[in-house]
Amino acid sequence: MTLPGGQPATLATVTQEIVGLIEAESDSGAGVLTADSTLQDAGMDSARVLSLVFRIEARYDIELDAEDGDDLRTVGDLSRLVLRRIQERT
Repeated sequence: MTLPGGQPATLATVTQEIVGLIEAESDSGAGVLTADSTLQDAGMDSARVLSLVFRIEARYDIELDAEDGDDLRTVGDLSRLVLRRIQERT
């Protein structure tokens, strides 16, 4: 199972890509993001989170459900969900 860029779909690679997507959506100066960072740490408001979800869905050809958001606290939580959806797709 590989990501769109040809990299293997591992938690580390998915997390790295999601951090990049978050940094592109957030204000500069959000600091260094890790798997333990929250979306609020990145300065993401609800509109930016929604934009991020659309970008993730398009990037990985997956769908994220509204119910999924209840369990997402950190970048790592989001990465694990995305990896699970990628695995379910294949």
